[in-house]
Amino acid sequence: MTGRYVIGVDIGGTFTDCVLLDDEGRIAIGKAPSTPPDFHEGFLAAIEVAAARIGIGAEVLIGQARAIVHGCTVATNALVEKRTSRTALLTTAGHGDTLSFMQAGHRLAGLDARQIARLAGHTKPEALIPKSLVVEVDERVAADGSVIVALDEDRVRDQVRALVADGVEAFAVTFLWSTANDRHERLLGRIISEEAPDAFLSLSCEVSPRPGEYQRSVATAINAMIGPVTSTYLQQLTARLQALGYTGELAVMSCTGGLIDAARASRLPLLTIGSGPVAGLIGAGKLAQAMGGGTAADDGNVLTGDMGGTTFDVGVIRRGQPVTRSETRYGQYEYFVPTLDVRSVGSGGGSIVAYDEETASLRVGPQSAGAVPGPAAYLRGGEKATVTDADLVLGYLNPEYFLGGDIALGTQAARDALERAGSPLGFTAEQTAAAAARIVDDQMADAIRLSSIQQGYDPRSCVMYAYGGAGAVHCPQVARSLGIRTLVIPLGDLAAGWSAFGVASSDAMLVQDMPLVLASPFDPDALNNAWKQLEEEVRAAMPEGMRDANPVLERSAEMRFTMQVNQIRIPAPDGVYGPDEVTQLVAAFEEEYERLYGQGSGYPVAGFMVTSLRVSARAQMAAAELTARGDGVPHDVAPAGERDVIWYELGPDPVRTPVYRGSEFTSGSRVVGPAIVEFVDTTLVLRQGQRAIVDTYDSIVIET
Repeated sequence: MTGRYVIGVDIGGTFTDCVLLDDEGRIAIGKAPSTPPDFHEGFLAAIEVAAARIGIGAEVLIGQARAIVHGCTVATNALVEKRTSRTALLTTAGHGDTLSFMQAGHRLAGLDARQIARLAGHTKPEALIPKSLVVEVDERVAADGSVIVALDEDRVRDQVRALVADGVEAFAVTFLWSTANDRHERLLGRIISEEAPDAFLSLSCEVSPRPGEYQRSVATAINAMIGPVTSTYLQQLTARLQALGYTGELAVMSCTGGLIDAARASRLPLLTIGSGPVAGLIGAGKLAQAMGGGTAADDGNVLTGDMGGTTFDVGVIRRGQPVTRSETRYGQYEYFVPTLDVRSVGSGGGSIVAYDEETASLRVGPQSAGAVPGPAAYLRGGEKATVTDADLVLGYLNPEYFLGGDIALGTQAARDALERAGSPLGFTAEQTAAAAARIVDDQMADAIRLSSIQQGYDPRSCVMYAYGGAGAVHCPQVARSLGIRTLVIPLGDLAAGWSAFGVASSDAMLVQDMPLVLASPFDPDALNNAWKQLEEEVRAAMPEGMRDANPVLERSAEMRFTMQVNQIRIPAPDGVYGPDEVTQLVAAFEEEYERLYGQGSGYPVAGFMVTSLRVSARAQMAAAELTARGDGVPHDVAPAGERDVIWYELGPDPVRTPVYRGSEFTSGSRVVGPAIVEFVDTTLVLRQGQRAIVDTYDSIVIET
């Protein structure tokens, strides 16, 4: 693949970020407001901003690109805004209520403590697919894969025709025990393709091939619901890029932690949900490996915090590898999908600050002002106060230098909105702003505690990487409150578009699961046969470009103690299995189990079970490389000015605070807080006594 540039674009709820990397390792960033529902407009606008910063036109840049890679939020946005397609669910007769039953206990999924305490007054969420579009099909397969009732092809063909006549645009097919025998699902898929060739088709044996009827059904249904809008968007974007001179293939970030081609993303749009935060985690892992030393914990454990306009996303990197999980959630619906473990809370720069009548206190989030109308300070018609408005009134942000001056902020509009929010409490604008900043910082700290402790880590023993447009504003205080000693703002100003960098630095990746239930003592031959079959399936599914890039295959297995419900995923040995490899597998499971749940928590006398296998193929395509620059010799930087800043932890009075220009920082530049460092795309807010220095990668390393 030829060309000078790798272009990474990540669409967020408020802004679209673009990162350019040339063949010499130089980096430029562009940022533009997101443009829902026409996301491709914001995509191209961000490229145009980045191109202007390196002095060329967008069309020239696109024509010289060797790769364009994309973190896509279209599927997520379609779910949030309920712009999904009219979808029918076809399932085994007698199982039409699987989605509405929500597996009983899963009714608590996604609820906070207050909602759980008042469960009697809580109703189930809106149905993913209305019951009028749930069709029960005459067929039945047993758990061992044997056919009990053959698929009634004539009747199901009539059922499909009736659904097409009813305006159905997408079909989700999920049969009982298709994980053991998928012949009926694939046969129905062929019938649907014949009767409705333009409809989107989602088969559970392709979307989520693992036991768990409810979670598999949710995954298949969501994939169908978002399929048409995602595939249409990717087709339109590809056409626009080709018209502008791009000759390569568009690659799309997936929640698995790697890039997939646009064709696979169109078939399996479920994999694009949450891909933006995942990309940031990948970028942080790459940087942590490159930087090492004092900017990665001794054991390689890193916490990541991405504060954008809508959410604060938390991830964990363990021993240099992002932590993964096999189950995730949309609203209250849980489903199976291989994903990096990124947890989100509604604490972003655009999170709305409001008076909560029920608790007679201020509330921050989870609702967001979004890109339109945005914070009151944007002067685009927004009247509700947000975290960004609070940051402006406290003095953290410069109203004349937001996004380098591209967006002028209205301080008076922000003050008015904050006064309205705080008036029931008798608060001034400054008091409301200070309270909002404290609340959002505490919410972010709680999110980090929850994510790290659930994974068995003490946040005080980790290094934290903070990014996103608002990450450098709030995370220095968050890290201090958690006892985290070292905070890294990756690549300085680039932190504002870090997820786009993560997209640009990701490898191509293909993940395939195989349901397999084995009880100890494990038969090495059974494992060898399963690994061989799974690896052959992965190689067959690889696109040609990935196959030619010498992919590396990685194995993992889900295991549990016999008769236990919960399972954990562990790396599995490569090669041909004999007794030694089986022993290694069991030992790795026991070690990970006790790391998660405490020494002595395991119960090996119960025996062990393997519940599924996974093979991940990874290949470096056009990934960005990080290059160290400068000698890193420490030197002081003179402030460009000063302004009044209210530090809520010190009291209500403003403090005259030095202000620095990030454009003047080079390798070795250092500054001591309190201080404000203004970059074009973000602002660093150093609290009292915090020490920051720029390393040889242009990252800002802060002693909190």
